Amino acid sequence: MHPIVRLFLICNIDGILSIIAFFGAYWLRLEIFPATPIVSTIIVFSCTIFSFILFGVYKRIWRYSSTDDLLIITKATLISVILAAFAFFLTTRLENMPRSTMLIYFILLTILSGGSRITYRLIRDKTLAPINNINERINVLLIGASDEAEALIRSSHKPDGPYHIIGIFDNDKSKLGRKIRGVDVIGSIEKVYETNSFIKEKKITKIIIADKNITRKDIGLLLKYVDKIGISLARLPKISELNKAIDSKSNEARPINIEDLLGRSETRFDKNNLEEFINNKIILITGAGGTIGSELANQISDMGPKKIVLSDYSEFALWNITDKISAKIDNENISSVLLDVRDKHEIDKTFKKYKPDIILHAAALKHVPICEDHPSDAMRTNVIGTKNISEKAIKYRTKTMVLISTDKAVDPTNFMGASKRAAEIYIQNLDREKSYTDFVTVRFGNVLGSTGSVIPLFQNQISRGGPLKVTHKEATRFFMSVKEAVELVLISLNSSINKKEKGDINVLEMGEPMKIDNLAKQLARLSGLTPGKDIKINYTGLRVGEKLHEKLFHKEEIKITTSHPDILIAKSRQLNFSNVNKTLLTLEDFLVKNNEKEAIKILKNLVPEFSIDPKNSVY
Repeated sequence: MHPIVRLFLICNIDGILSIIAFFGAYWLRLEIFPATPIVSTIIVFSCTIFSFILFGVYKRIWRYSSTDDLLIITKATLISVILAAFAFFLTTRLENMPRSTMLIYFILLTILSGGSRITYRLIRDKTLAPINNINERINVLLIGASDEAEALIRSSHKPDGPYHIIGIFDNDKSKLGRKIRGVDVIGSIEKVYETNSFIKEKKITKIIIADKNITRKDIGLLLKYVDKIGISLARLPKISELNKAIDSKSNEARPINIEDLLGRSETRFDKNNLEEFINNKIILITGAGGTIGSELANQISDMGPKKIVLSDYSEFALWNITDKISAKIDNENISSVLLDVRDKHEIDKTFKKYKPDIILHAAALKHVPICEDHPSDAMRTNVIGTKNISEKAIKYRTKTMVLISTDKAVDPTNFMGASKRAAEIYIQNLDREKSYTDFVTVRFGNVLGSTGSVIPLFQNQISRGGPLKVTHKEATRFFMSVKEAVELVLISLNSSINKKEKGDINVLEMGEPMKIDNLAKQLARLSGLTPGKDIKINYTGLRVGEKLHEKLFHKEEIKITTSHPDILIAKSRQLNFSNVNKTLLTLEDFLVKNNEKEAIKILKNLVPEFSIDPKNSVY
């Protein structure tokens, strides 16, 4: 319909309703109609159209009428009645018209104008119509009797709605036994775990979280429960996260955040003293374009550093993180260096130019299969690269250097882990030497969502329709969020100020390891898929160099608690630094000569617990 035609039609509808309202008010008050019906019709029609145009009533779409529209209509109606009363006063001096007539007119016009719009919306949305295709819909339970839940229920009442909401669980006792748009609030969230028979009877295949304040503990329990009974779990966005410019389809159930897969609450550290440590300092971040390095740069940029020197060997990664940080702080406080940590000359140039106060060494080769195929590169980058950076830190009097390591360094079965363990040994024993520079080592588990890790791989496989490829049904890993990883680095950096012991490793307490198989199934369920039915899972076998289970501590390492309940210290065997340094010099010499076989022997001597996978054809 043409906009002018639509406006003409709507104006006439409101005008006719105003006439009905006025004549109705007159009759209700006096039981007769006005003596001058034509004049009365012209006045109320004109005043109504004028005031409605003045208040922008005709710019609003009937189908989306809401309480805000009713408020505007009420204001416009009030002005319309006032204008009409003034017009009647000028023409008839309000003779034979009780003042209460105009009050009744106002009430009737508000009801008719607002009611017509709400009725139209209900009819168009078919909210009043019964749901005819219940058997074709997904039967759902909701967690949380919230605004988000009400929006989903309202959406589900439409003919094309995908869900049939069976019931709601909420911990607010005042809501128990009540209804939201006809859907019962059945009980508290704990009662969900007692509904096995109910879920089977109602053929429920999905639970949707609509409670924005739900605890991570409840999320973890729900994940375990749905995995046990074989249904999927999803989450609604908060109302504040919805783009109002997008249609109602934006209010769809979506997967839970990656961090929700931890099965525990994220550890948070007190960083109040850290800003003073970072403020007005020059910070060098190696591997700044990676997952850890980029988050380090992101958090440090908020702490007032004098300069952040971003270094990476990937041109694209370096450009990307530089562009991101330059949006937060002045370009004069950022420097980008295309740096290979294996190149001593370029490292020296960088240190000579910037003289960093703090080094966060995140540069490394971290992918196990790649390192298994290229052991020399793993040793050059992870071992010799670390040695190169630390030597320049001492030469140019850097105050603190942090080495980022991995749980794969514990009893390593691959070159990635063995090379990182060699780097740990070097830094630990270097820290015990007398120098201006403090050396700190942190040991991580797997970082959720990091590039090349299992989560993005599973997500890509799910987006392609499967199958999900799991190495082994019993394989487990420790996981931490990227925020936890970065905060552990920063807190370890802060603790170096007053540390009493030298050569220790800071480790985050990450709870129980997670089964990769369960993680894959949870991701599938959180994407609305049933593993084995909607998406296949293929077990491919452990890759070369992979372990079935990872560990955070070597059996000979002493585990020490700290003032923070979630940070532990690994105290390793102490070696003579001079001997360790000579070993690395020999290792470097063999690598320069491309004598990989002898270099591997040196690595095994330095890391005697290193067990090379016999399936590795390189060795």
